Amino acid sequence: RYYYNKRADTNAISNCNFGELFCGDQDLKDTNLAASYTRVFGSSVVNEARASWVQRDLLFPENDPTSPTATITGLFQIGGSSNFPQSRVTDAYQFSNTTTWTKGKHTLKFGVDLRYNKADNQSNFDSKGTFTFSSLQDYMNNNAFSVAQALQTASWIAKQWQNAFYIQDNFRVTPDLTLNMGLRYELSGVPLGMFGATDAQSLAAGVAAPPAKDKNNFAPRVGFNWSPSSGGGFLGDGKTVFRGGFGMGYDVLFYNLLTVNGSNFPRVSTANVNNVLDLYPNLLTGGGSPVFLATNGWTNSDANTVNPDSKFWSFSAGREIGQFVVEAGYTGSSSGHGINQVHANPAVLTPAQAALVASTRNSAAIPSVQARRVNPAWGVRTLIPAYTGPAGNDVEATSKYHGGYLSVSKRMANGLQFGASYTRSQFKSNNDASLGEAGTDGSSQRPQSMFDYEAEWALSQFDVPNRFVVNYLYEIPGPKSGILKQILGGWQLSGISAFQSGRPFTIGTGVDSNGDGTTGSDRPNQNGSCGVTWDGDHRGFTNGGCYTTPLGTNNLPLVNGLGNGTAGRNTERGAAFWNTDLSIMKRFFLLGDRQLVVRADAFNAFNQDSYGIPVTSMSNASFGTNTNNWGRRIVTLSAKFVW
Repeated sequence: RYYYNKRADTNAISNCNFGELFCGDQDLKDTNLAASYTRVFGSSVVNEARASWVQRDLLFPENDPTSPTATITGLFQIGGSSNFPQSRVTDAYQFSNTTTWTKGKHTLKFGVDLRYNKADNQSNFDSKGTFTFSSLQDYMNNNAFSVAQALQTASWIAKQWQNAFYIQDNFRVTPDLTLNMGLRYELSGVPLGMFGATDAQSLAAGVAAPPAKDKNNFAPRVGFNWSPSSGGGFLGDGKTVFRGGFGMGYDVLFYNLLTVNGSNFPRVSTANVNNVLDLYPNLLTGGGSPVFLATNGWTNSDANTVNPDSKFWSFSAGREIGQFVVEAGYTGSSSGHGINQVHANPAVLTPAQAALVASTRNSAAIPSVQARRVNPAWGVRTLIPAYTGPAGNDVEATSKYHGGYLSVSKRMANGLQFGASYTRSQFKSNNDASLGEAGTDGSSQRPQSMFDYEAEWALSQFDVPNRFVVNYLYEIPGPKSGILKQILGGWQLSGISAFQSGRPFTIGTGVDSNGDGTTGSDRPNQNGSCGVTWDGDHRGFTNGGCYTTPLGTNNLPLVNGLGNGTAGRNTERGAAFWNTDLSIMKRFFLLGDRQLVVRADAFNAFNQDSYGIPVTSMSNASFGTNTNNWGRRIVTLSAKFVW
């Protein structure tokens, strides 16, 4: 099989909030070549070998690749995004072989999956200058909270082997009982040491060393399926089944980590400076070859970095009753070593300093961020991922999920088929984002306090405690022959209707309230257990004094004015919603077995509102306002000819 796709998307990336001015293009070229060979050896052995090559050529040119990136907290961004322009060419070569051998009561599968990856990367992160202003007032006064500027461009070629070996046995112990047992082992190289420091001066300045190869990624699996049929009665008629299992798996360390970790000495020197007056839109001076400077910033991975892991388990019982199948079950999981971000050398704000700032309403009334760092002689030390915080504390990203479900399904009979299921669950975590990616609705990849990661444990932003789904298909009865068959026959109606709880979200101050030198993860104080006040549609909210933080002279949250807020993570929840997708289809019967099939599909057929999450930052003028698009119905029409 050979596949090639070239796609150019104009004005699709970077900052498109001002039309084409700061926008950029996507130039994508995808190539895929694959071959497979299957051989049958007698009646009990089958072997399948596959080989493939996949290349992705990505180019992201900006319309304005020179203007600095300036973010005005709570309002908007001027200039393109700080991680553009960039480009990358990746090649992935894969060979896999699976052998299936049936021997008596055993069906064995074993094989290998070998992958070789190569990435040629160009990154201009922060090369245009990245300015952060705490408010519009600070922007007008040209008082930047922080400036990050890479003085060179990061370029590198990374190569990596990813190898996996596995064996699985489906063991039919008795006609009623089947056991499934398997083991997988994964071993991956560490491309470029994940850009950990190897030179003595960087290691002496608190920069992480390269991670060692993770060699203990064993992933066992065990499961069973028991359907008693030999004893008669309710549990012996072959119509009841019990299933359960346990497994473990590992995620990959995605190559975006290489990209964000690439802008470090000795490839790049990145200056990070706080409280900068009258510089924007000019840049910090410097360039040429990278020069070691302990006060510059580094982004690395923890020296003990391993693959993210997950353990999962389940149990269920099902029963066939006439045309129906009823099933009840439970599933759970526990994940660890997730991808998060922690600053290993944050600034420290004392209660006395926070009180002074709050009383004077002047964020500059205390020493600078650099002077208040744990080690003032060093700059920013960001770890992605991190397991140990600046005080030797545990900052490993973890999560747990527990869910019970009940489902009922009816097989096709008399033209009707349907299924319904309800899930009640809880999902808790201490981190929901890795690189500030879209889809997490403001959830920060960093904790509020680098010294108190325990305070982050809460409901995950992906927690959906209630979800109900029903699907249905109805072959509408009609005449079987004659002209009326063409008019009244051949109609089919199908659809899916779903209800689910709204997702949790966090109220944030939007500024560096605790003075550690970072923004986005700071939370206000919460008065007891109170919450926001929602409008009648549960679409937007007002604060009503529940969440509080010291305000500056512009009546917006004050930088350095609070310390760590008492509000927890994900203490509020958005609105629940319904959604129905419907499809109606008509078959026209032509000569012989030929048919013309016409169908209409309506997504969100009843235009039901899904409000999502309102603006959650207290420094935003639209705080509490819902700025999402909701209630959009989409209808598609299609036809096909079958012969």
